[in-house]
Amino acid sequence: MTKERLSPTQEADWLRAAIARHDHLYYVQARPEISDSEYDDLFRRLRTLEAEHPELADPSSPTQRIGDALTAGFATVRHPFPLISLDNSYDEADIRAFHKRVADGLEGRSVSYICELKFDGVAVILKYVGGRFVQGATRGDGEQGDDVTLNLRTIRTLPLRVVPARTAAIDPIFYVRGEVYLNKHDFSRYNAERDAVGEKPFANPRNFAAGSLKILDPRVVAQRPLSIVCYGYDNQQPAVDDTHWRSMQRLGSLGFPVSEHVCRVDSIDAVISYWRDWQERRDELPFEIDGVVVKVDRYVDQRTLGSTARAPRWAIAYKFAARRAQTRLIEISLQVGRTGVLTPVAELDPVPLGGVTIRRATLHNFEEIQRLDVRIGDVVTLERGGDVIPKITGVELSERKPQAQPYRIPESCPSCGARLVRDEGMVGVRCPNPSDPEIVKRRIEHFASRGAMDIAGLGSETVNVLVDRGLVADLGDLYGLKPESLLELEGFAEKSAVALVAGIDRSRDRSLPRLVFGLGIRFVGEETARMLATRLGSLDRIAAATEAELTEIPEVGPRVAQAIREYFDSATSRAVLRKLHQAGVAGKSADAVAVSDHLAGKSFVLTGGLSTMTREAAEAAVIAAGGKTSSSVSKKTSYVVAGESPGSKLAKARELGVTVLSEAEFVALLSGE
Repeated sequence: MTKERLSPTQEADWLRAAIARHDHLYYVQARPEISDSEYDDLFRRLRTLEAEHPELADPSSPTQRIGDALTAGFATVRHPFPLISLDNSYDEADIRAFHKRVADGLEGRSVSYICELKFDGVAVILKYVGGRFVQGATRGDGEQGDDVTLNLRTIRTLPLRVVPARTAAIDPIFYVRGEVYLNKHDFSRYNAERDAVGEKPFANPRNFAAGSLKILDPRVVAQRPLSIVCYGYDNQQPAVDDTHWRSMQRLGSLGFPVSEHVCRVDSIDAVISYWRDWQERRDELPFEIDGVVVKVDRYVDQRTLGSTARAPRWAIAYKFAARRAQTRLIEISLQVGRTGVLTPVAELDPVPLGGVTIRRATLHNFEEIQRLDVRIGDVVTLERGGDVIPKITGVELSERKPQAQPYRIPESCPSCGARLVRDEGMVGVRCPNPSDPEIVKRRIEHFASRGAMDIAGLGSETVNVLVDRGLVADLGDLYGLKPESLLELEGFAEKSAVALVAGIDRSRDRSLPRLVFGLGIRFVGEETARMLATRLGSLDRIAAATEAELTEIPEVGPRVAQAIREYFDSATSRAVLRKLHQAGVAGKSADAVAVSDHLAGKSFVLTGGLSTMTREAAEAAVIAAGGKTSSSVSKKTSYVVAGESPGSKLAKARELGVTVLSEAEFVALLSGE
């Protein structure tokens, strides 16, 4: 039967299979069989067919890689199994010690290892049902992550639908682990395009990938050249393959992009040779790696070895040493943060380091400049720890020019000219002027951030334009923006202007803890903001509290209480709060919680799902009773509350001897029983 005689359903299936095949040939194997125009013809025909026959709609269709939906934020996904991290090794002695532990655990049985390149990207987990990609999430804290399904759909190397292969059947439900990354060439090209239009370049490919997955509009993500490599298969049943090596072959047979540099070896000497080889050759690769991953091959051996609370005993990351380079310090510039603190930044003669051209490196604070005795004109040594963050580690004194002078801490703000101050006991020097345009910009960025008011589309470039053009002078002005005023700005079309105003409007209903955190009060982080909101219940009560009343709240000491009072006593802050109040932004309060101190001094870690309350309500109840919550288990943890399907935190608690409470015991403790 020829293609012309196919029914609409049959033709759609044929087109989807053909496009998927050509995507794989082009993006994974780099050996296209048809021209771009021929590919475009296939794509256009499928899109037309789906438009003419709405009943053919299929979320796994290639036409759905670029979604139209804008989301208000990312939902949280609880992982089907803990995504625990790997222990790290940096030298040969460590890796030989790992091998000895493996040999001892297997009682001397022979062992084979799989060696894989450690891609420097963002870990994700993918869920397939009936061969269709239905959900993708970031690793997050190992127990739960962000649902980034729509953004992952835009990655053309990711199969949206897989079909059985001669050597690999399809399980009804299975999970694939992978790493989203960016090729060096694509990263350089994208940064060059940003630089050409005056936009700030990304620091490194990993940050680019991570930031891209956090963008709320998948249409924007679709314009970014992201790739993915897959390295793990799990169907939540007894292993269908008896070795990791065969599991990797399964992934490749099903059309998933897997690394061509994976190898199986039978000795630790061969592992070390693999590591040495790639440490020397890593610049030959088109993507960034920061080490290799070593895994015991046989699954029965992996199960025998087991895991600790935080890492498997059968795998280890063998990292590369930090790269070094030398270059000249051209200037020391100053960045003004949202609290007014100045951060010195080294402006450098551009130098390649680990596949990235380094032009700037943070100097952290003025004490660090004095410690290094770094001077303008010096030749400095740079390192990229983990091949990510560049930092200055030393000065080549033999290259110092005779006229080089010690750096002098400025007395006035480089942005507004105000006289700088240094608070007693603090390292940082800060600008005290709340109307400083740089402080205003950084405050708005913070206010719009995900942990605060979560305003989609209000990034640094947009904030800079809004402040520089006089449309926004403080947080309160955001709620007076109209789409028509934004259309006058470069880069705004009607749709993006309407979307930004809608995002700002949605933020009016954010919770009180988010609002308090978003105000950007010095020393008030998310945990302290949550404490204030839970114990005092409203923004008006927080604003009216005395320093003595504030210090009675856990996590609020004298310094924090003083900073809170200074904020609410400021005429500038009061003007902002009036605008927010008039705009209906007061912080949505949760149900009232009775306040007591019977859990004072106790710290809680929650793991697993609770049936009688949400995680947020449980944390609020702990705080209201004088306790505190944490995301990690340590010897200082008082209780771990284990709900349904607890993760690795439960094992960590048992390992450390921390008291574990059931949900019923936790509820009883909250009520004082």
